Amino acid sequence: MLLTFPARLRSTHQDGHAGYSDPIDEQIFVVGVINALMQGNEWKEAAVIIAWDDSDGWYDHQMGTIVMQSTVSDDQLLGPGNCGSPKANDVAGGKQNGRCGFGPRLPLLVVSSWAKKNFIDDTITDQSSILRFIEDNWNLGRIGGGSVDAIAGTLDNMFDFDRDHRDHARTRILDPTTGQVVDSNNE
Repeated sequence: MLLTFPARLRSTHQDGHAGYSDPIDEQIFVVGVINALMQGNEWKEAAVIIAWDDSDGWYDHQMGTIVMQSTVSDDQLLGPGNCGSPKANDVAGGKQNGRCGFGPRLPLLVVSSWAKKNFIDDTITDQSSILRFIEDNWNLGRIGGGSVDAIAGTLDNMFDFDRDHRDHARTRILDPTTGQVVDSNNE
């Protein structure tokens, strides 16, 4: 099952942008959506991947790895028009400028009964890693044309598909305001 929640389903004050949103408001939206999914029949087959975009944010102080060098005027990472020395970075061996690395490190969370418990993955991923997961999970192949899904880090390490299947109906319903567990069928 693949669900996405476009901006029109939430208020802008809940979208996590640092300029006008509050982390608690964002948490209220995210927890409400996940609580609703956990209470449905689909939860045993669902995975929620929470990813933030690359603007604003409450995230991190450390610069991420430069994986796609570029030297167009829009690049500013290392100076005007500078994001390293371009090299072949598409599947056809060509150079595609305008793809200046990953930018700031961003959180990516997997919430699922299939997700590894209490696990932090240090695999380098980006938003296109979600597309790669979908392509790989349903054997869809890559979209091609130099799309970065071909070189994206995998999300597979965040999942445990070998665990006993009886464990997959687990839920932990959270209070949207505090984030504390209010109901759990794990005990």
